[in-house]
Amino acid sequence: MSFIDKLNWRYATKKFDSSRKVSEDNINKIIESMRMAPSSFGFQPFHIQIIESKDVREELKKSAWNQAQFIDAPLLFVISVRSDLVNRIDEYINLMSDGDEVKKTELKQYEDMMKGAVSSKNEAEARAWAAKQAYIALGFGLTTALELDLDSCPMEGFDPDAFKKILGLQNNLYPVVSFAVGYRSVDDILKPKVRFPKEDLFSVK
Repeated sequence: MSFIDKLNWRYATKKFDSSRKVSEDNINKIIESMRMAPSSFGFQPFHIQIIESKDVREELKKSAWNQAQFIDAPLLFVISVRSDLVNRIDEYINLMSDGDEVKKTELKQYEDMMKGAVSSKNEAEARAWAAKQAYIALGFGLTTALELDLDSCPMEGFDPDAFKKILGLQNNLYPVVSFAVGYRSVDDILKPKVRFPKEDLFSVK
């Protein structure tokens, strides 16, 4: 099946087969694809949690319009963005330099450029900017699941403040999207895929 054929096969799965598990190898491939996804400046201002606890999933479901995917999907991610962008840059520079002070000095101009770009953002602006980077990682996760013939469903329909409390997130982290992965149930209802024609979405200047 070609990649385009797979895109036509894929849909936002509403009902997963809870009896079928995702292999450890495939889980690691999805994780690695999100880790390797591009982000602005490369410093990845987000954190991804893999939710295994049934009790936590039950609590999340209550704050997500009781969507069955939060319980039925064998694999569930919650992606949170960071608002402490300057601190993240410090961590990134330390990672790039391996803690070497000479290398840090050599990276000072790049560090100042990054900090200059983000330091003026308030918390809401920082979250919005970080979310753009997080959604790239989400896209890579969705694409990798598709390549592995796995079903998936990205979900924004939840109370982020409730999720933050349930997940015990630090003040600098704020949940923006969740991502369920597994195998579609034979009972799931498939609706026709509707997309606008390319003439509507694309133009040439």
